[in-house]
Amino acid sequence: MANAIIIVGYNRLISLKRLLTSLNNAEYCGDNVTLIISLDKSEIQNQLIVLSNGFVWKHGKKKIRAFSERQGLRQHILNCGELTSEYDGVIILEDDLTVSSGFYAYAKQAMDFYGNDARIAGISLYKHLINLGSHQPFEPGNNGYDTFLMQFAQSWGQCWTKSMWIFFKTWYNSNYDKDIHLDNIPEYILQWDEKSWLKYYMEYIVATNKFFVYPQVALSTNHSDAGTHCDDDNNDYQVPLLEGSKKYRFPPFDEAVKYDAFFERIDILEKIPFGKGKIICLDLYGKKKIFTNAEILISTAPHHYRVVKKIQLKYRPHEINCLFPTEGDDIFVYDLRYVDIAPLKKHYSKSRYDMKTIHWTEALRYGIVGLYKAITKRIGLLFIYLLCKDK
Repeated sequence: MANAIIIVGYNRLISLKRLLTSLNNAEYCGDNVTLIISLDKSEIQNQLIVLSNGFVWKHGKKKIRAFSERQGLRQHILNCGELTSEYDGVIILEDDLTVSSGFYAYAKQAMDFYGNDARIAGISLYKHLINLGSHQPFEPGNNGYDTFLMQFAQSWGQCWTKSMWIFFKTWYNSNYDKDIHLDNIPEYILQWDEKSWLKYYMEYIVATNKFFVYPQVALSTNHSDAGTHCDDDNNDYQVPLLEGSKKYRFPPFDEAVKYDAFFERIDILEKIPFGKGKIICLDLYGKKKIFTNAEILISTAPHHYRVVKKIQLKYRPHEINCLFPTEGDDIFVYDLRYVDIAPLKKHYSKSRYDMKTIHWTEALRYGIVGLYKAITKRIGLLFIYLLCKDK
């Protein structure tokens, strides 16, 4: 058996054509690779079938499967994951993605290195540049290896080996109908509806303390084309792609840079100089609400605990400021044993730190334009509602 690429399509003809083109332009290490185009039932399914049939796949076998009844995204992805029973590994690509020419070399090497490690739940082709929970920049640490680990599952290009999928499916079959609430998973993820397969995979990796492998340079990017879960086209999640391919240096699990589900770094906690011997909770994005078992909280958010130290946002990534602290007013170190008055949050310095390449006048213009568009859109929706109501 070998690896297979699986395209997940529904109702975006132009998106599918763009993805197919990027796949044909990629490099495949001399391998014959099976391409499976999996099409859910939609009003344009026949057009997608015509496009898929006419597409000439240059790198191996091509298979097309079209569902006769609507599956929905969660069941569709689950059906695709089941194909790991026929292949050593699968690369799952939703139709609004494109890939780097070197994506397959990365996926193949990563699956060979991590494929049988029970602590790894999947391999991401995509690299986040934005914390999805706070919409702030995300800059991962780089310790010389080509990948890092996150307790954050991926839907914008992901790889699963047979064993990875078996572990997840076993957990899913026992937990998919349960109301799971975990302290160490962001609330916005728990609020995703039951149509989201990613919600269940997120719960799985946090509940079982597993990780996804992420590249330091992305091998897939998300076009955020308008569709079921996106009203308008946007480029919010477009990221730079690796040009070409390379031989990757993968870190052993214990040497990897690691982040939790909140995009907070966890492999440096024991190295923080003012937290020796203490249980530390890192909350530099200021989005955590529960600090189970922690003695020291390091956060940019104001909390009603005693502040024992204040740190400046000076270095990048922002967690490096905890390793080499400079006195300032941006990051608060709390002793969770004592209740106290919450400190004042310095919004201006935090904004300047996050928007390092945008002058304040440009940021103001973006804010005004965004507010104007949001107001006019809501007024338009209200006008349509009133017209329909009168009729």
